[in-house]
Amino acid sequence: MFKKTMKKILCGALAVTSVVACMGTMTACETNHPEVEMKIEFAGETYKLEYKLYRKVAPNTVNHFIWLAENGYYNELCVHNYVEDSKLYTGAYSAATDEDDDDGLVYKDYFAFAEKTKKYPHSVWMDREKTIPTYTLYGEFQNNDFQVKNNPVKESFGSLSMYYHTFDTSARVYALRADSDDGAVSGREYRYNCATSMFYINLSNSNTVNKAYATFAMLDKDSKDDLKDLQEAIKEYAEKNYGDEDESFVKSVSVNVSEHDNVIDETVSVSYKVPQTAIVIKSVKVTKY
Repeated sequence: MFKKTMKKILCGALAVTSVVACMGTMTACETNHPEVEMKIEFAGETYKLEYKLYRKVAPNTVNHFIWLAENGYYNELCVHNYVEDSKLYTGAYSAATDEDDDDGLVYKDYFAFAEKTKKYPHSVWMDREKTIPTYTLYGEFQNNDFQVKNNPVKESFGSLSMYYHTFDTSARVYALRADSDDGAVSGREYRYNCATSMFYINLSNSNTVNKAYATFAMLDKDSKDDLKDLQEAIKEYAEKNYGDEDESFVKSVSVNVSEHDNVIDETVSVSYKVPQTAIVIKSVKVTKY
């Protein structure tokens, strides 16, 4: 009896030690499918979404997303572009308070955050010698000549894809080569390797491979009802509170996105459909590495 009890205690101690070791050295405990928990708040309700990430399909994208989540970058950001029954775009802005005068959005300085936070997972540089990082992400998708070695992740209901603005630029950068294990780089178009922190949640029922954006995470089947509940809550709230002809749940906001980019000089403006009642990403937490 004593031996069995001691064995259970020893096994428990080893399990705790293993977890602590993984927390301290993430790369030593990496799995093919890390997991994250995302909490979204809207109109006083919280919706929890569980995700499986696909490291073998888009390794740099997954590591980049995990690094941002680990360091709390996404916490309290809002959906800055709402396209009903299509996509929720987030990862760059928080909702403006009454005291702010940013037309509903406050940009979170991604580059300042990336430059000061430790262990940034670099994948793109300005030079072949890798001395000047861009702090952007290598685009792991077909239009960037990236070949998925395993089955690509398809865009489906709830899936996550990294997003970038399509700058019309001739700028060239150097990105990690997917076929190299020694950190070799190759010249690439900046427009396909300029992603920073933005991503979108797919709301459509499509089941296709996106050739222009890296889809890297799938919504757990048990979370699909939660996302559907959020969709319905937004629609019902919009109809109830913004149903008049002269009012709308979203307002069009023009933003100069090039001023938030470290590489290009051209002025590039885009229009967002900003919800007038904030949809907030309360947290993105890594639950499995």
